[in-house]
Amino acid sequence: MEKNVFKYYNKFMLKIIEGNISCKAVLEEQKRRCEILYVDKKKRTKDFAYIISLAKRQGVKVQTCTREVIDEIATGKTHGGMILKADKREDSFLQEKIKGFLCYVNGVEDPYNLGSLIRSLYASGCNALILPYRDWSMSENIILRASAGAYERLPIYFIHSDEELVEYVHKYEIPLYCAYRNQAKAHYEIKYPNTCCVAIGGALRGLSAKIVQASNQNIVIEYGRDFKNALDTPSATAVIAFEIMRQKKGANNVKVQ
Repeated sequence: MEKNVFKYYNKFMLKIIEGNISCKAVLEEQKRRCEILYVDKKKRTKDFAYIISLAKRQGVKVQTCTREVIDEIATGKTHGGMILKADKREDSFLQEKIKGFLCYVNGVEDPYNLGSLIRSLYASGCNALILPYRDWSMSENIILRASAGAYERLPIYFIHSDEELVEYVHKYEIPLYCAYRNQAKAHYEIKYPNTCCVAIGGALRGLSAKIVQASNQNIVIEYGRDFKNALDTPSATAVIAFEIMRQKKGANNVKVQ
């Protein structure tokens, strides 16, 4: 009975973050309260030592224990000897103007795909990801691992409707570029301003008419051969995100004569 109550407590009150990469990201970002770091007493690596030191500096209790104890607390067996008991990540919503490259993505249902998408956006230098509201808390471990911890590092904002996004970009005069084939230009032909929003829909449903109607310019990813099918959302997001990164790096490297 006590074991069942403990599992219920873990599931609904505190999150169990698994793996050193995920634990390190949560501790470094300090976006949520952390309670206990459990560490396999047989593990001795520089990364583990750094994470333990980080936890202690933040006043997080560190408990060394056997792998069997960690297995009992964790939801799986792929934790690598480290888990962290922490609060659920708090949801953020669009309010003030965000500067830089914003990316709105709709139609992602799979946490592995979301994690992959977040990893690419964070690596490319994206400033914020905007998503339709959904409670992803039960899939946090999957997203954290799939994103190599970037889920904790990348600012993520939720909206309750497409109208909310349209009102937001209009209010702050943020150019909106939609990944939509009709009347589109190749994504690399666009000169993206420092602050802009790119909207990308799922491979099956795409973007809503409300979003497309608000587009300043539609963009399309050109293929190297005749292929009638859309890229999956993480791949399309990565292609566009790294083109924006390439342009920004090129602009920063231009020397004034």
